[in-house]
Amino acid sequence: MAGTDGRTATATTAGAPPQAPRALWRQRNFAALWSAHTVSQFGTQLSLFVLPVLALTTVGATPAQLGLVSAAETLPFLLVGLPAGALLDQWDRRRVMVLADAGRAVALGAVPLGYALDLLSVPLLCAVGFVTGLFTVFFDIADQAFLPGVVGRGEVPAANSRLEFSRSAAELAGPGLSGLLLQWVTAPLVLLADAASYLVSALLLGAVRTPAPPAGPAPAARERMRTRIAEGLRFVLRHRALRSLTVASAVANLAGLGGALSALLPAFALGDLGLSPGRLGLALTVGNVGALLGALFTARLVRVLGLGRLLLAVRCLPGLGVLLLATARPGTAAPTVAVAAGVIATGITAYNIAQVSLRQAVTPAAMQARMNASVRFVVWGTLPLGAAGGGLLGSVVGVRPALWAVAGVALLSVLPLLLTREVRALDGFPDGPAE
Repeated sequence: MAGTDGRTATATTAGAPPQAPRALWRQRNFAALWSAHTVSQFGTQLSLFVLPVLALTTVGATPAQLGLVSAAETLPFLLVGLPAGALLDQWDRRRVMVLADAGRAVALGAVPLGYALDLLSVPLLCAVGFVTGLFTVFFDIADQAFLPGVVGRGEVPAANSRLEFSRSAAELAGPGLSGLLLQWVTAPLVLLADAASYLVSALLLGAVRTPAPPAGPAPAARERMRTRIAEGLRFVLRHRALRSLTVASAVANLAGLGGALSALLPAFALGDLGLSPGRLGLALTVGNVGALLGALFTARLVRVLGLGRLLLAVRCLPGLGVLLLATARPGTAAPTVAVAAGVIATGITAYNIAQVSLRQAVTPAAMQARMNASVRFVVWGTLPLGAAGGGLLGSVVGVRPALWAVAGVALLSVLPLLLTREVRALDGFPDGPAE
């Protein structure tokens, strides 16, 4: 049976046979968390597609300015990521997630308001991106630290697979839905759907009930902020597997969908290849079937290949996808973009399920938020650098040559994993952190 926190109970009545664990979807707390995640992801995919289109078509942004808009949204991870982790090991994580969702809804609402008042501009989009990113810092760090307390450590990989499946489904449908909506209404109004999705997510998260976390130390005995931050960083840097995963992810993000590619792909597809927003959305929708495949088959591939070999294989896929994208020509633009997006999405999804589950498995509960914050500080900290640098490089040397460079950087991200014996030797997920 499930306890009051929705996790599978491990204790049984004396003399009674142990009861089988309840399916994740039947656990009320995880069902609410999963539903909130799904609604939010669908809304997020709308804004990820619509914001660059809005910047290009309504504001007339250059590739360099697109890079600045993308960089603004991830800059908060560099600025407040580490303090957020230290705070979230003491704060109510569910409450933080609810407030962050509400804050993101309000921030996105500024875009249609600015459009109605004829105030829409690149600086406004950067400001909205920064505020949204600030709330996302707290939400994402709390989210990954919150999950093990909702389902229990033994079910974390399966729960992550379901969350990634929802994200993959959103990636699959989001671009096509966005392109279709853009044919009917203006881009700023489409963002109202994303704002609404965050409000629905906040309501669903409010229904999650878990035991209160252990009370933090009395105010007079609390460690100083920098001491707690340093503990989180030391934990990640001294753990060889965590360190190599962090470096590999940071290099990949420098080049990837949140980094350089976020600035280059819209300019390349809509400009160099001549695709319309609708055709680009359809191509990305077809390609994102790869994300569903990654979510469905990662657990099976871990059993067949071993965790270490799977991580090495899927870390290479995004770079190969960008190489294919760089070969696209106007006559074959849509199918090439679709296949390239499929390769990229498969690699990203499978890698995220495996590496996030591994990180959660080897980290003690009291260190979860600080571990996530430390990893995110490094991993997401490269995103604004990549986005700004990719946009600038595209403006200077051209978008296609910049894509070749991005592909090379993405392929180099496998080296930290390849050079770490503790990663190569992994057969499966550890049962828990080494004490």
